[in-house]
Formats: sequence, C-alpha cells, structure tokens
Amino acid sequence: MRKTLEIMRYELVSALKRPSFLLFAFGLPIIVVIAFTGYSFFKSNQAAGGGGEQAQEDKGLETEGYIDLAGLITIIPSDLPANTLVSYSNEVEAQTALEAEKISAYYIIPEDYIETGELVYIHPKINPISEGGQDWVMRWTLYVNLLGGDMEMASNIWYPADFIRHDLSKTGGASGDSSGECMTPGYTCESNALIQLLPLGIMLIIYISIMSGGSYLLRLVSSEKDSRVMELLLLSASPSQLLNGKVISYCLLGFLQVLAWFGAVYLIFSIGGTTLNFPPGFELPVSLFIWGLVFFVLGYAVYASMMAGAGALTPKLSQYTSVYFIVTIPLMISYLFSIVLARRPHSPLAVGLSIFPLSAPVMMITRLTVGGVPIWQPIMAAGLTLFMAVLIIRAVARMFHAQILLSGQPFSITRYLKALVNSQ
Repeated sequence: MRKTLEIMRYELVSALKRPSFLLFAFGLPIIVVIAFTGYSFFKSNQAAGGGGEQAQEDKGLETEGYIDLAGLITIIPSDLPANTLVSYSNEVEAQTALEAEKISAYYIIPEDYIETGELVYIHPKINPISEGGQDWVMRWTLYVNLLGGDMEMASNIWYPADFIRHDLSKTGGASGDSSGECMTPGYTCESNALIQLLPLGIMLIIYISIMSGGSYLLRLVSSEKDSRVMELLLLSASPSQLLNGKVISYCLLGFLQVLAWFGAVYLIFSIGGTTLNFPPGFELPVSLFIWGLVFFVLGYAVYASMMAGAGALTPKLSQYTSVYFIVTIPLMISYLFSIVLARRPHSPLAVGLSIFPLSAPVMMITRLTVGGVPIWQPIMAAGLTLFMAVLIIRAVARMFHAQILLSGQPFSITRYLKALVNSQ
C-alpha cells in the first residue's frame, strides 16, 4: 500500500507540473468563466444606460421593429412584454431607429407575404448564441394575427402535441411554451443554441477526459517499456502496485479536470440569465453533474485499465497511435452514436447503448442532460459499468507481471484479447 501511494504521489506531482495539463484542465475553464463574467458585466452596464430597453433586457428580449406592408398585424400577443415589437410606417424610420439603437433589429413583411410566406429580417449583428436573434417573436405574432387573435389556437398549432417530459429545470416546464422559450436541453430547443447543444457539450467533456487521461496512461506505460525504465521500477515495486498507482492517480487528475469543466458550465448556466438569452427559470440540476462524475470515474476505470493493459503489451512507443485507436474503438463508436441519436435520445437504440457498459459513459450522460430518463436506467448502467470495470481491472492486474512488462513481443489485438481472457 505504501509503495502504491508513493507511485500515486509521484504521478500526481509530475502531471501537475505539466503546463499543458494545468492549462487545459484548469486554465481554460477559469478563462472561460472570467471572460463570460466580463461580457455579462459589459452587457448589464450597456443595458443600464439603455433607458426603456432595460425592461426588455431583464426578460431576455430586445426591442425590435417591424414594417407591415401586408397589413396583417393588428394586435401584439399579450404574452409578449410591452414594446417588444414597435411598428414603423416605412423602412427609413426603422433604419433611423436602428442606427439610434432604439431597436436591435427590424422586420419587413412584404405585401405578398400570404402568397410567398417570406419576410425580411434586418439584424446588424447576428448573435451566434441565440441563433440569429429572436425571430420566433415575429413568427409567434404572425401566427396569432393570421388566426384572428386566437392565442389558444395559435399555441396549438405552434406545439401540436403535448409531450410529458422530465425536465432538468426545477420548474418542470415543457420543452417550449407559447412564447418560444425552451426549458429542456436538446434539439427541441430552437431559440437558444447553447441549450440546444448542451447534451453534446456535457458528453464531450466526459469523452475528452476519458480519452486524454487513458491515452496518457497508455503512452506512459509504453514509453517506460521502450526506455527500459520499467525494469528499474520493477526493482522497487510490484507490477500490481505500478498499475494501481498509475490508474488511480490519473483517475484523480481526470476527476479534477471534469470537476473544473463542470463547474465552469454550471456557473455559466447559473449566472448566464439574460446575457445568453436563457428563458426565466431555466437552470441545471446538480444531480446531472453528480451523474456525470460517476460515469466519468466508471468509464475511466474501464478504458484506462484497458489502455494500461495495451501499454504493457506495447514494446515500442512508435506503436502508440495504432494501439490507442484499437483500444478506444468502442468509445469512439459510442461518441458517434451519441451525436447521431441526440435527436432521438429515448429511442430503443439510444436506451440500449446508454445501458451497455462500453458506451454508457457517453450515451447515458447525453440522455440525462436531455432529461426524461427513468432512474432505474442510470442505476443499471452504472452497476453494469462498475461490474465490467472490476472484471477488466482484475484481468489487467494479472497481465501486469514482469514477464509481459519486460517482453519485447510486438502488440497485436489477438494477443491483447487472449491475454485479457486468459487473465480472468
């Protein structure tokens, strides 16, 4: 135990001395949070000097103008804040108001809108965060007016089906409402790109952390074999002590890295508010990040152990890339499926992949971010992944002996799988 702790301490200190690790694991999240805080402060000061626009900013909506050449808009929906849409008789007036910053954008509704369904949206600086501003406001207004002011019928057409969802927000709202706001992350959210892409973002943090930590462990073991440092290490510690010390130390480092990135995401979504056009009441539950940490640790235990075992069979550092690709194929396939199935997170294939141990770390966290996952599914996925992690760690521990570590035989997938099976 003492030697295992010494190996852990050595690996932790060595990693924490690497500027590249510190920058990616802690530097970038801190920079992102500081930059966002500065941007939010700038926006709040700008809004404070905007007079009547402050009320719109507080609700996450900007004042926009419109020129109704078709004479369609007779009322403004009552669920929109006052002065969200301002009418102008011609484009000269609207352009003048835009230049004076009285409005942030304006629409032109052509006379033939009924026939063509086309309108013009003049926005001087499209905001990539909100996918082209807040054009849903005009679409909703047109719906209501084309239906004679019947907001209930317009709402039914806007959302023709009522889905029952388990939301991430504590308010438990649906994926959207009659104002176009969305409370559930995923592709159903059309009004905010950050909320829409959040499931893929959380999944990407887990994926990159598992891949980067595991790849370094594989490269480290292979490098120590190639440079014959392994021979010296085996004189002072047993193979199992080497394995446990290295795997646990890099798991702790990966845990800190994921924790830092999750903290940055949570802070941004907690204080983002109107700066990022989040709907009122939208927030991320702490339970999502707890599950994320759980599946990172389990996924890392599986893949890092597999990579350590592959490193034990890799005599030359030059073989690192091909070996790394072979070992991580299941995780890469899971990543691709997570992207493809992000639009159908509750399909049978997505559910199956989120429970299967080799794909659960990335697929389950994608589904948990969207919400609506029965509690038994992440519990079952975590249990199966833990069971597989125990099996792989035991197999790799038996592979980690002097005969293999000091062997100079080339790596092959057949030899690797045979060693794993025979070690059970």
